[in-house]
Amino acid sequence: MYYVDSHIHLSDKHYQNYHSIIFDYMRQANVQSICVSEDFNSSLEALSLKEKFFKDSDLFKVFVGIHPQFATVSSDMQLFEGLFQSKLDFIDGIGEIGLDPTYANLDPDNTLERQKIVFEKMLHLAETNNKPVSLHSRRSVNEIMEILPSYKIRNAVFHWYDGNKSNLKRINDKGYFVSFGPYLLYSSDKQTLLKEADINLILVETDGPVKYKNCFEGALTSPSLVVSIVYFASVLLKKSIDDLTEILYKNSTRFMN
Repeated sequence: MYYVDSHIHLSDKHYQNYHSIIFDYMRQANVQSICVSEDFNSSLEALSLKEKFFKDSDLFKVFVGIHPQFATVSSDMQLFEGLFQSKLDFIDGIGEIGLDPTYANLDPDNTLERQKIVFEKMLHLAETNNKPVSLHSRRSVNEIMEILPSYKIRNAVFHWYDGNKSNLKRINDKGYFVSFGPYLLYSSDKQTLLKEADINLILVETDGPVKYKNCFEGALTSPSLVVSIVYFASVLLKKSIDDLTEILYKNSTRFMN
């Protein structure tokens, strides 16, 4: 049984000097990490880390994908599809993918329509190859819920869920997962959402290398912090840490199938 960090960007440049320390910890503490990607280069790096450090281990799971922030990089899509087919045996899922109107506001070329084209290409790959997906849904849960059920997606997780209770119920009713991060330690709204979620459809994450000023003193986020999140969630849900760890492990296993 593992602790599971369901969403962390270990291929990010901020981790370059710390891979050996982080990976040693993962092995010693039995922490499984799902390494998500944002574009072609981070997908390539995630696969490289898997092959170099965890080729014969389940502790490092690779998700490849194109984040909505990078939906306008057309060359990424062409390169990505080639990479996906050539490394299919090493790919565990697709993500981080989704929609986000924030990026449409920052870049007039990165419209929601453009993001939807890339998002649906990612969903098509997931459906065709029977892969789970990790979803970025900031300010776009409704739009994603209009698109997602039309694809036969094995499993999906709404990473870093911060929507409302109504959408949380819609998500869980469809059998989709939601994941909660370090914000549980300081946000009463997110604590309420955790309690409202189906306990058999929750995961936890760090979303590293995001740093948290309100907890962990702004330290570089690593998989080691997931233990604190599990402990705090166990208090909120009135479960022993061992019981919740087992539930989360089973949830992750079903998500990954």
